[in-house]
Amino acid sequence: MKERYFTLRAHLNHFFKEKEYDLKLEDIDRIWYCSRKNTKRILHRLENANLIAYHPGRGRGNVSKIVYYTSFQNEVQTYIEDCVNNGTLDKIAEILRLPIPKSWVDSYSKDIRELLGLRRDYGESRDILHTFKARDIESLDPLKISLSLETHLIEYLGDTLVRYDKEKDCFIPHIAHHFHVDSFKKIWTFYLRKGVFFHNQDYVTSSDVAHTIDRMKNSSPSYSWLARNIVKVTCPHPQKIEIHLDEPNPFFLRYLSAINFCILPANVEFDEYVWIGTGPFKMKERSENKLILEANDYYFKERPLIDEIHFYRVSSEAAKTIYLSGEEDPTNVIPAKHTITNAGVQLLSFNLKRQNIIRQHAFREAIFHLFDVQKMADDFGIEIHEASSIDIERSRRQEKFPNKIPALLEQSGYQGESLNLYCFRHNHAVKEATWLKKEAEKYGVQLIICTISYTQFSQAGIEENIDLLMMGLSLSFDKHLAFSYALKNQVLLFNRLFNQEVELYVEEKLRQFELEEEKEKRIELMDEIEKYLQKEYAFFFLHHPIVTRFLDRTIENVQSHSFGQIDYTKIWIPS
Repeated sequence: MKERYFTLRAHLNHFFKEKEYDLKLEDIDRIWYCSRKNTKRILHRLENANLIAYHPGRGRGNVSKIVYYTSFQNEVQTYIEDCVNNGTLDKIAEILRLPIPKSWVDSYSKDIRELLGLRRDYGESRDILHTFKARDIESLDPLKISLSLETHLIEYLGDTLVRYDKEKDCFIPHIAHHFHVDSFKKIWTFYLRKGVFFHNQDYVTSSDVAHTIDRMKNSSPSYSWLARNIVKVTCPHPQKIEIHLDEPNPFFLRYLSAINFCILPANVEFDEYVWIGTGPFKMKERSENKLILEANDYYFKERPLIDEIHFYRVSSEAAKTIYLSGEEDPTNVIPAKHTITNAGVQLLSFNLKRQNIIRQHAFREAIFHLFDVQKMADDFGIEIHEASSIDIERSRRQEKFPNKIPALLEQSGYQGESLNLYCFRHNHAVKEATWLKKEAEKYGVQLIICTISYTQFSQAGIEENIDLLMMGLSLSFDKHLAFSYALKNQVLLFNRLFNQEVELYVEEKLRQFELEEEKEKRIELMDEIEKYLQKEYAFFFLHHPIVTRFLDRTIENVQSHSFGQIDYTKIWIPS
């Protein structure tokens, strides 16, 4: 009941006591996701609890009225203080999801931070990491993931037959303990470890691998390309599987190492809320606003050093307030910053399918010179690593010539029409889009910023109204797989904006890239593809984000993982 009460006051901005507010029942229906009958019932319960005075409107045109007996700020702060004293992070997270002024929470930031981080439950001898997440967790289906956090979580829940070793740049056994390919390089044989358990305690067998492959082959084109070469799968016995290809493919082990190919049980229908895999963590609880991962005591490799991870959903403003505000001694309280520089790349893409000025090469080139990444970094007062490639090691600063912009705009025939600039509904993305909009205005280019959610990002048809798109790609350690994945996975939106000519070029070059056995020649092909796409201004790279993760200073052995995340299997806390 208290949650309904707080939600009502927060969403309607009813902050003052003894003030009579107008009330429309349809607004409350929407806020509470209730039928009209349930809305009225809840209002009467709140009134009986002496939280409100409700005066329903009588007759046509008479508005209902509501009065509160306390200041909402005082009530919220008292509630937070009680939650802090009781250590109930769930309840605190509920408050931090509400649209309330961040100043109400500022004074409790230190106390809330002390509840976060890695904590030891001495009664049960368990080490539990508590952390806030500033957005919803989207699908955790391996055949639907497109975002870095979700991909990272699946890496904890599932395992693949083989893994990529970034230090040695090779593929090593994982669920399979050995593997080999025949002389024609078309039949791959994998021998499975004995004693590998799913989270439901069933053994992993070759039939589970065959099921996983079949599930991949029958998925959407955005993912089924990972299994497109597979023509037959045979299971001679429970620990052996043979995978037949239609032609030799040097990239095949890379496909199998992708987390989308994590092995799932054949006898259990997949349910992302009851996730059953083989990974180092298992799903203990998942709701709309909370996720708990628990260490898998029966993991066939090294068990995680911590016992549980609790993710709480809060608003992005609240997360910033908790982690970054406060005047107390930073050496004792402020979480340590762990910087990851090789996490991905930001880009700006043009919708080459639009029948407007975007089709003009000169206009796209003008935008390229207009978007001076280093100038943006200087204006923001931040450090930035400018990008000219998907791979940070091959990236160089790109020369921009703003003096060319007026002539290019004139050559393109631009007449001042407004264009839609799409970006994620995320603070950093909107900030960069707003900067570009202001820079464009200096040259008479009118951009309308359109923000989209992570859910909208992967929806078919979203691209129809896009003129320009700013987005980021989070990358796995295997940069060659990441390159192919970025250009082939249609869920990633930017590659759905290519016209037919670009699509055909990319398709043919990627085929050459994946069939090439020599690493250096693959790098040459990567460079050739990137240069073509940027010469055509199908898109151009902006910068490699410098990702900062905040963790408790007492946590030991913090290491980076793929997709710009922290490796939670390695961290621990001294006694």
